[in-house]
Amino acid sequence: MACSTFFYVHLRQIRLKIIQECLLDEGMFLFKLSKLACISMGAVIFIPLLLGESKILDKIVARVGDEIITQQDLESQIYQLSYQSQDKEEIRIFCLNHLIEQALLLQDFNARKGNVVTSQLDNQMNAVVQDNFQGDYRAFMSYLRNKEQSFVGFRNDLKRSIIIHAMRQQTLKSAFNISPQAVIDYYRAHLSDFTQPTSILLEQKCFKVDSLLSDSEMKKIDYYNKGLQEGKSVVALANELDEFNLSHTWYTVSELAPCLAEKAFLLPVGGYSEIIEHNNLYFVLHILDKQDAHVQPLVEVQSVIEECLLKAMNEQAFQQWIQVLKSRIPVEI
Repeated sequence: MACSTFFYVHLRQIRLKIIQECLLDEGMFLFKLSKLACISMGAVIFIPLLLGESKILDKIVARVGDEIITQQDLESQIYQLSYQSQDKEEIRIFCLNHLIEQALLLQDFNARKGNVVTSQLDNQMNAVVQDNFQGDYRAFMSYLRNKEQSFVGFRNDLKRSIIIHAMRQQTLKSAFNISPQAVIDYYRAHLSDFTQPTSILLEQKCFKVDSLLSDSEMKKIDYYNKGLQEGKSVVALANELDEFNLSHTWYTVSELAPCLAEKAFLLPVGGYSEIIEHNNLYFVLHILDKQDAHVQPLVEVQSVIEECLLKAMNEQAFQQWIQVLKSRIPVEI
């Protein structure tokens, strides 16, 4: 059961050490990818590795060159992504487009007479078994039998994943392609995205509602109230009775329980709250620092903006390449 659960997740995120060199065509076109790539089912690639290699004869929803996309292929993708949106037609179109894109990339790879280095594929197979089954090939084969998939079928699906990722890498842009002015323009157009709400640095002292003093039958809350009447400070009592030793943390209004936020954000820096009951606990809040709402300066968010711009540039470049491939390879839906 543990292995089955893991491999369902494995469909969404599989670690691949991508082939460092794939020889393509007579021109010795090289793919050079050296980093450990984390391929997400939700972002880069949509390959159902463990759904079996044989296609059931069912409705054909698209043809891409000499490859077909069946209703079964499409439904497997829809099933994996259905949680992301309530619009079923939107999901269907999204998944079908990705399946078509994959088929186009595979067709392009084959047209260039590309080849995956066998030793690299062997290494990836070994890594899968090592990471997921502690190197136990018998357990791995047992899992495949339960899923009605052969070793060869799984290996072929892994090979497809490597090819598709490697082909998509060809369109990736460098951060050097992003101009300083583009960053500034994005920042000015999205100031609301970089506006930070008022926040407080909060110290929380708390103890359970039914907690007793360690050396008596008196409840801690009764001891606290009695101590206040005797003139003891809130600080001393809160420190004495605290049970959780929580670390100091910055909070916005939305990040605190309403009953705590209502009190905390009215306190001045250095102030302590009265005791507050929440979720079967008593709280005493101490405000260590406060920051008013403000727009983050560009220097703090520049890397975030560059990442957004680079992602958009890469997607645009990829889609442009897909359009070129569609002009070369017939696609029928």
